[in-house]
Amino acid sequence: MKSSQPLRFLDRVLSFFTVISFGLMIAVVLLQILARYALPWSPEWTEEMARFCFIYLVSLGAGLALKDRLYVSVDFLLEQLAPAKRKVLEIGILSIIVLLMATMAVVSIPLVYIVRIQQSPAMQFNMALMYASMALMGVFVGIYGVVQLIERIKST
Repeated sequence: MKSSQPLRFLDRVLSFFTVISFGLMIAVVLLQILARYALPWSPEWTEEMARFCFIYLVSLGAGLALKDRLYVSVDFLLEQLAPAKRKVLEIGILSIIVLLMATMAVVSIPLVYIVRIQQSPAMQFNMALMYASMALMGVFVGIYGVVQLIERIKST
């Protein structure tokens, strides 16, 4: 998919933070493993940090996966359909994805507001930062879903 300038910037930003989140998660898990076997103590915060990194890895990477069509699909069913019916089904699927992601983004905002007073147990992070990942995922997957939907509608 050839992206416009704003989408290319968004691609780079999401890719950067997805890679950072993945790298940090791997480093924290390795620290946890090494600490359990090589050190006399094990940090309490590593499990929580790895979980938070994983949450953001998935939330930020989901839009990129949709953009590159790396999501799970049942190609067997689609291959059995005529091209016109296949296009209608793909448009329907993308429409549902966009609707669900818009709903997730909107509904998660009050949840972020509710949990803003909570702190994570080990690291004392504001839990609103963790719950904000749902809103971010809804927005980013929604953006890429709309782009995919427009492209699919325009295609012949």
